[in-house]
Order: sequence, then C-alpha cells, then structure tokens
Amino acid sequence: MMPEIPRTGERRHSLRHEIRLAVDLVLADGTILPVESLNISATGIQVLCDKWVTDAIEPRGIQTHPVSQIKLKVVTELPSNHGKNKLYAYCKIVSAQRLSQDEYTLSLAYTGFENNSENALDLFLAQYQQKKTVVKAIA
Repeated sequence: MMPEIPRTGERRHSLRHEIRLAVDLVLADGTILPVESLNISATGIQVLCDKWVTDAIEPRGIQTHPVSQIKLKVVTELPSNHGKNKLYAYCKIVSAQRLSQDEYTLSLAYTGFENNSENALDLFLAQYQQKKTVVKAIA
C-alpha cells in the first residue's frame, strides 16, 4: 500500500479517517479490553478508553511510565462495500493522552498483520480515497 502525501504542515504519512468502531485490544497475556476507535489510517489507529483499560495495560500509570515497549493486538470489523472484514493488527503504543479524570486516547502504530488483514484495511481505506480532478489551464 502506497502512503498518501501528507498535507502541508502534517507530520503523518497517511491521512486519518474519523470513524467509530468497536475495537478489542488484546494484551500479551490474552486479556481482551473493549475500546472504541476515534480514527484509523494506513499506519495506525487511535482509540478512546477509560482508566480501567489504561490500568490494565500499564498498572503503574500509562502517562508516567514508558509505553512504547508495550505490544497490543487490535481486532475489529471493518465495514466495506464488500461486506465486513476483520482487521487483526499488532501494534505498539505511540502516545497516551489523558482527556479527563477517566478518559484517555491511545495512538497505536501497526507493526504487523494476521490473516492477510492488511488487504482488508486497504479495501476499507479505499472507500475514503478522494478522486482527483485534473483541470487544464488555458495557455
């Protein structure tokens, strides 16, 4: 999959698409934590979670201890024009941000995929691709 060209001033290599999906975060010990996505891109996914989830991920405090070494698996259904496909992606935590007393966002970067689900992600994201129109200038 070819990364999209980021907008001016944009650090990301691919565009984020805002979508709410039910997502399961699977920890290394097999614990499944239900969260909700805020947005998804070709390189990662951002999820919304509560303090209970962050405590399960890092009991010492997700904002006060390094989290980049924590590996998670993301499982979600991606609705598309071709039916529903599952995404199975291995991820690392890129950042954790506290929004309120009990609400956090986690930005996750994909590190690998299972069951050929990278193709499911490509199909899903292709629905959001904008068609470009070429306008010829008059000389």
